Amino acid sequence: MNREVTVGHMLFTVSVKDGDATWSVRPSEAVENAQTKVLFSGIVTEDMGDELLKLSWVIRLAEDEAKGKADV
Repeated sequence: MNREVTVGHMLFTVSVKDGDATWSVRPSEAVENAQTKVLFSGIVTEDMGDELLKLSWVIRLAEDEAKGKADV
């Protein structure tokens, strides 16, 4: 299984092969192939999904605050 999600200018790839799950991040729009190298990668660890959900909420709050919608 290979899934890719673009976030801003970054391409996140999550892969599962032979029972191991990994992730990587690279630029989503590169002028040259040399610029598409993986910047970060690692294994998917327990609770990573929950941690990323928390990050999602922090980003959502930042978006709202930047638009003047958040109660700070």
